[in-house]
Amino acid sequence: MSNTFKIIVLAGAYVSFILGAGTATGQEIMQFFVSFGYLGIGAIIIAAILHMWFGAYAMDVGVRLKAEDSKDVFVYFCGKYLGLFFYWFSQLFILVVFIVMISGAGATISEHFGLGDVIGRALMAILVLITALLRLNTIIKILGIAGPIIVIFSVIVGAGSFDSAGFSKSGEIINEINLSTATSNWWQAGFVYSSFVLLVALPFLANLGKDEIKKKNVIIGGAVGGLIMLVGVFAIYIGILSNIEQLHTKDIPTLFLADQISPALGLFFSIILLVAIYTTAVGMLWTVSTQFSKGNSHKYRIITIVLTFIGFFGGLFPFAKIIDFIYPIVGYIGLILIVGMLYRQFINKGKIGIKTPETLELNKNIN
Repeated sequence: MSNTFKIIVLAGAYVSFILGAGTATGQEIMQFFVSFGYLGIGAIIIAAILHMWFGAYAMDVGVRLKAEDSKDVFVYFCGKYLGLFFYWFSQLFILVVFIVMISGAGATISEHFGLGDVIGRALMAILVLITALLRLNTIIKILGIAGPIIVIFSVIVGAGSFDSAGFSKSGEIINEINLSTATSNWWQAGFVYSSFVLLVALPFLANLGKDEIKKKNVIIGGAVGGLIMLVGVFAIYIGILSNIEQLHTKDIPTLFLADQISPALGLFFSIILLVAIYTTAVGMLWTVSTQFSKGNSHKYRIITIVLTFIGFFGGLFPFAKIIDFIYPIVGYIGLILIVGMLYRQFINKGKIGIKTPETLELNKNIN
């Protein structure tokens, strides 16, 4: 496999993992960026820089640590006690995001196909379960291929819905409508958006990086993945902002935009949305199951099945309300992790945290 292809696969897997229901449907983008009007562009730029940085750095650390457990990655960045807190907190939040993905599948299938959200959640849960049982190598290939496709169609729908007249009036309209905002200030939105993404992405990125031999591949792959992700976000942002008067009450704003362009595109984009939800849900389920099974295949299968049932029944909660309530809170907590990563990269690369044989071995590999 050539280095270029490896970089594309790594970048694609990164994009697929984080570009799930919240982003591709437009709900996250509406609450974190569109709600601030034109200032949302500044928030997207902040998020793009952070996504590129932590994507590259997290996979680079994965290469150097070769850690079998993501707990070691959190301890490396934040020390023994804070690192263990973030490890368990991230596992819980990843499970919550998995539930959001299943809920998003139900909302998408119900809104576009009219089959009911229970059927949508059941179909997605079964498909995700089957894929997760195939383990990592297959998952990485699926995610790597799906990522660029999801971004391309997000750009088509977002940019294709751009309306200069609607965009110019959007500032006034946002002041008149009751639009939920994730944070109190636009610049905070960029940081908080990136930090909640980081919490769920860090274990996955470190696992992606640990099996790669060349450091250059993971650094470029992480940076490219972060950039591609935010290109898709920006395209959806301008599409929603241009049509905010019609979209501010929609659960799935991007699907409405696709239907406005063409019913055929709406049908196709609904499938793309389900692919985005599917790829993220698979990554989330695999990440949590792998952490708790500790390499035991039998235990992995049992945990995966149990978590799938939790995701199905948890998906009963309304999709938009989960994002509105949970994501900002987690984002603020995740800012502490970003500070720990910055400290580790630029101030103190030496030994911190647990002085156990395992951690000493990790530090020896790093230094």
